[in-house]
Amino acid sequence: MRSGLSFLAVLPLLLSGCASTHQAKDKGIDDPYHQKGRIQWNSSNIRAVLQVDKVVSERTETGLLRVRMIIRNKTRDDIWVDIRTLFTDEQGFEKEKTNWEPICCTARTQTTYEAVSLGAQVCDYQVIIRDPKTHDAMP
Repeated sequence: MRSGLSFLAVLPLLLSGCASTHQAKDKGIDDPYHQKGRIQWNSSNIRAVLQVDKVVSERTETGLLRVRMIIRNKTRDDIWVDIRTLFTDEQGFEKEKTNWEPICCTARTQTTYEAVSLGAQVCDYQVIIRDPKTHDAMP
């Protein structure tokens, strides 16, 4: 019985270190989780140091879906992340996606990210932010 209680006490500590996907709140929207478009964090580490200040999705003049977002770096250091946008149809299935794009979020500033769909048949989007893969541009 005692070992079972000690396991339950340690369990939250073990689970907090695991990487998971988290939804970010869109500022200025009352219930951001009820919105179709969403942002997914694939790392608890970057979720703690970056903040999404604003997300805007709109149609261009030619009917393409454009997603723009402002990411704020809350630390004193530059942070590199990889970002990808998935564009989906009206039923939520993936229609197209961008390549992973390395983005440098400069210390204590805002960084803008933008993606535009290739076709007008997309209805929704999902932005995924993850820890970066190593590449030549990184210090």
